[in-house]
Amino acid sequence: MRIEFRLGLILAVCFVFGLLIAGYISYTLEFRQARSEVNEKSRVLLEMGLAMRNYTSSQLAPIVRKLGYEEFHPQMVPSYGAQTTLALLRKEFPDYRYREASLNPTNIADRANDWEVTLLQDFQRDAGLAELSGEAGEGAERRYFLARPLRMPSEACLQCHSTPQVAPASMVAKYGNNGFGWRMGDVIGMQLVEVPVAGPNTQAARSLAVTIGALTCVFVLSLAVFLLLLRRYVTHPLETITRQTIETSLGSHWQTAEPRVRMNGQFYDLEQSISRLRISLNEALRLFPDLGGRKREP
Repeated sequence: MRIEFRLGLILAVCFVFGLLIAGYISYTLEFRQARSEVNEKSRVLLEMGLAMRNYTSSQLAPIVRKLGYEEFHPQMVPSYGAQTTLALLRKEFPDYRYREASLNPTNIADRANDWEVTLLQDFQRDAGLAELSGEAGEGAERRYFLARPLRMPSEACLQCHSTPQVAPASMVAKYGNNGFGWRMGDVIGMQLVEVPVAGPNTQAARSLAVTIGALTCVFVLSLAVFLLLLRRYVTHPLETITRQTIETSLGSHWQTAEPRVRMNGQFYDLEQSISRLRISLNEALRLFPDLGGRKREP
């Protein structure tokens, strides 16, 4: 087996081993970055919903009350303001979803579905639980979700959510006997944000492929240059010296004193040693000619 092939094989094995380690590290970092990106987007959307709730309750609701509280106006409800505004945003970004779900909503469109019920029950069981996150769905529909509980904030809200008798008649007429029986401190619903994970995961996979591809290209180019230089400065001179040594040992071309290739460094020293040995043999043959034709008799 030629030395180039042996060294190339050893380097290839080392490269594959190193590529596996680099690939694993890159995979971990890329997909961790993708998860961090998805989580950040979810929090931004959630904070936007919370900002709209605060704006509605602190800025818009007082104005609506001054205009006439006898008639119910949904625009003064924080949940309505947040969901309506972010529904407009969803027209531009249909994969991003903001929702406020409840087990006992005023608007039945906000009633929690099966897996949302599970999240709400978790918030109800643990009063200290401030946030839940995870992934739901399969394949391309897989989504990252972030949920926070909504608790009954003040006694002023009980005017619309304690009993139908004290609630605005226009609200009862619009939504029916829904969303009543709330008490202070109760988990009345939750903010829920859903963000797709397919996009960031695909981008992470592409980045990983680019990293591995770039490393492979660099290795192949480096290996080609290395083998070329090895052939030029190591194996070719070594083959020449070996051939000259074999010719000398077999008794042919003893008079040849010049190297067939230009050599430097240690190969030059070796070639010079072989040349001196050849000269010594030539001189010995000149002094003892019988050594060149037959064995000397004892």
